[in-house]
Amino acid sequence: MKFINILIKCIVALVILFIWTNARHEGSHALMASLEGASVPECKLFPGIHPNGSYYFGYVLISGGTSWLTIAGPFFSDLILLLITLTILIWKRNIKFYKIIFLLGFISPLIDLLYNYQGGFWRTISDVYRLNELLPKAIVHFYFISLIIGTISLMFFFRKRRVESV
Repeated sequence: MKFINILIKCIVALVILFIWTNARHEGSHALMASLEGASVPECKLFPGIHPNGSYYFGYVLISGGTSWLTIAGPFFSDLILLLITLTILIWKRNIKFYKIIFLLGFISPLIDLLYNYQGGFWRTISDVYRLNELLPKAIVHFYFISLIIGTISLMFFFRKRRVESV
């Protein structure tokens, strides 16, 4: 019975993590496009199936000109979310919703960064591939590698800190 409860909690956490990460990623594209003055006629934050039967995680249709900032929007939101999470965990040592904050504030940005960064090497339609075409590659790689290593380091620090305080 205990195993089933743990399994159900893990499945629920994965579903929440997937929906949150995907909606935040696509929503960041839409927000940045709007801030750049473009219109967003369609924004699909959740996975679905196109009329032709193909699957999508989510997408944003943009009408009007945008710059590389719209492509990079989700990765700015990853950084902002990491900084907010870091601030919360520094202020409060014992937080009632620690696991949720850890999941949505550290794991979600890390998954978004890892998934998109690795996709930039082989998927020509990925955000990172397009950023590498528009910006100096060294800057793109430095940003992603630094943020990924920094996030993993902070996760270990706060996980260890949490274990010590319990």
